[in-house]
Amino acid sequence: MAIALMVVLLFLIVFSENGIRDYDQLKIKKAVVSSRIDVAKQENAGLEKQILRLKQDLSYIKHLARHEQGMAEPDELIFKQK
Repeated sequence: MAIALMVVLLFLIVFSENGIRDYDQLKIKKAVVSSRIDVAKQENAGLEKQILRLKQDLSYIKHLARHEQGMAEPDELIFKQK
């Protein structure tokens, strides 16, 4: 009788809701979410740096205008090859 009770309790501990298997799955999910948070933090830091440069650095703004928007200074000529 005692052995049967112990087997049932062990089964419940391992396989029931909020058991060891669920705990292991939650640890895996936590690791995945933590890594996604770290990636988002790095991306946010990069965006904050870019925002600061856009607010303060005129040469950076000119660089972006030239290279990303194809703009030129009034005295510059742009030659494009086909």
